[in-house]
Amino acid sequence: MNQTMELKFTSKSLQRKAWKSEKNKKSEKLKVKKAIEKDSFERQFVNMEVQAEFMESFMAGSTFLWTVEDHVGNLIQQVVDDYGLEVSTNTDHAISSKDELSRRLA
Repeated sequence: MNQTMELKFTSKSLQRKAWKSEKNKKSEKLKVKKAIEKDSFERQFVNMEVQAEFMESFMAGSTFLWTVEDHVGNLIQQVVDDYGLEVSTNTDHAISSKDELSRRLA
């Protein structure tokens, strides 16, 4: 009889430990999942920073490629003179559109 009681007690104890282990297992799985997501986020963030830095350096380096408006005008005039072309421009409209765009972006 005593041995039966001990076996029942041991059985209940093992059931409680199994339940706690299952609970801990779920908790640990959740922690691992969060750690993986955090690591993935950090890698994506670092990649994004690298891309942003590249774009900033590219944009800083490409500013010398922008041509001055007078240069463009002179080149257009040179082509017109070389080929005897007639050019009608709506520069007033283009300037007002540019000003309107600048106002909207400001």
